[in-house]
Amino acid sequence: MNQSRIVKQSPITSVSLILRVADESDVVAWEQFAEIYQPLVYRIAISRGLQATDANDLVQEVMTRVARSVSDWNPDADRGTFRGWISRIARNLIIDFLRHKNRLPRTADHSDFRRMIEQTPDDSAESCLFDLEYERQVFQLAARKIQSRFADKTWQAFWKTAVENEPVAQVAEALSITPGAVYIARSRVMSKLKSTVKKINQQNH
Repeated sequence: MNQSRIVKQSPITSVSLILRVADESDVVAWEQFAEIYQPLVYRIAISRGLQATDANDLVQEVMTRVARSVSDWNPDADRGTFRGWISRIARNLIIDFLRHKNRLPRTADHSDFRRMIEQTPDDSAESCLFDLEYERQVFQLAARKIQSRFADKTWQAFWKTAVENEPVAQVAEALSITPGAVYIARSRVMSKLKSTVKKINQQNH
């Protein structure tokens, strides 16, 4: 299943949520924001070669910087989306990490370091990567929210056929149900998943 097709409705984070995050007393807004963006930043950091401990430190630093400066964010002056702004914060911090902590140049001409910087995507590419990771995070979050609402066989029928792309007949045999029951189960879960994704997107859009 193409997870991105389910979450394409939310290309940007809403101004309303941004304003709520800027309010230090709005704990619910910050938790809602962190639920999406902390895992997202973590996966970006891991994909750039950071170890788990360093990636966690980076996540905290990104969240700290967002909290410190979100009230000053201006979509016109900053020339882009809020998500793009966060991606630039993360990218700059990753580059700083590579430069100063544990990716020091090995050669006199700093060629290794330059190569690392060249391999770090530019703002546009990083923003696209953030969008992709956002879609994955929303899908995973929605799936976690609804899984307990379905019987195990119903969920397995959906997950194995729609996510893991196993043949319907094979899944039906493994679960001791009919192929028709697999299709019905998948349809039920997909319907609930789409509505949950839509709700999450509305909260972050």
